[in-house]
Amino acid sequence: MGAGPAGCAAAVAARRRAPDLRVVVVDAARFPRDKLCAGAIPGGGLAEMERAGLALRVAHATAQHAVVRVEGRSGRVRLPRPAAIVDRRTWDADLVAQARAAGAEVIEDAPLRALRLRETGGVADAGDLRVAFRLAVAADGAAGASRRLLGLPPGRRAPLREVAARNAGRRELLFDLDAGVAGYAWLFEGEGARAGSAGIYSTAAAGDLSGRLTRWLSREGSGEREALGAAGAWSIRLFDPAGPVHRGLVLLAGDALGADPLAGEGIRYALWSGRTAGELGAWVLGRRALPLPPALLGNIYRMRLAASRSGTALALGVLLAPRLHGAPRGAWPRRLAADQGVAEALAAVVSGASPALSIARLAARYRSFRRGRPDVAGPFQRA
Repeated sequence: MGAGPAGCAAAVAARRRAPDLRVVVVDAARFPRDKLCAGAIPGGGLAEMERAGLALRVAHATAQHAVVRVEGRSGRVRLPRPAAIVDRRTWDADLVAQARAAGAEVIEDAPLRALRLRETGGVADAGDLRVAFRLAVAADGAAGASRRLLGLPPGRRAPLREVAARNAGRRELLFDLDAGVAGYAWLFEGEGARAGSAGIYSTAAAGDLSGRLTRWLSREGSGEREALGAAGAWSIRLFDPAGPVHRGLVLLAGDALGADPLAGEGIRYALWSGRTAGELGAWVLGRRALPLPPALLGNIYRMRLAASRSGTALALGVLLAPRLHGAPRGAWPRRLAADQGVAEALAAVVSGASPALSIARLAARYRSFRRGRPDVAGPFQRA
């Protein structure tokens, strides 16, 4: 249910694991379709694409560095694996093409209208279709109907505002944590007609976000990065470690499950959770035994999500987000964010490296800041 990154990753991963499995994907849209999204796929997301059996085949810009502004300082950090900045309209359409090429049936113009669960699966009404399923993946995004139809709580939302931005030839990701919100403002520059995006993200109520974005762009003071058009408004659902991961034989994936609250990152975790759900679904349906009890299915899914590189990275984001985004200016978590070693550790996590070493580095710097409150280390300079 949903043909975005999570749904396509689930479909392709399931078909790879069980080539004889019938996989049906339904989506309310017709592709290509517009999608509000900053469009940056970090190195960890590119690794998840590969694990799911998907390839990056569309034109994209490559960002090898990230610039972080915080506490009046600015630092540039190399990304161990570069990020790719895509146009979501073309990228999502190509994901659908890859799902079809893998043998999945993708049905467009089919909005989800009803879900009825059974002991051995369920029935979904999508558009004019009625689809009986043995196992389903709810991957219809933060605004999708699946959670409501399953009777699940909506979860916590975080608002964003975004505009397209002109390309200034800059090949780095800019994150400004001094934008005056419990989050950050960003500028990512890409290729083609939609040259890139600028936006602002907040984990807490922030009043007029569109106005804040306009003022931030004005402070940037570069005509080369002139914003194009009115700000688009959207929101993401923040991942809750204690929240639901399934209902019956329906697994939640992508923004229906939740995004990283630290970076507002959804693409990597959509690919990760979709792939995990698709592989698990193929394993369950390939068993020549009695159906797996839904409670056991949910527990296995939760454990598989947690016991993965992206699952560990997401858990780290959940831990750090309220400490950083909820901290007042001058507080130690924000000063810690301006430390070069911390920035490099987080860049490694974002790039898909094993989180273990980065977590150890973060823990060492955390203890140092909590005990002695030292000045930040490394080449972060006054902005």
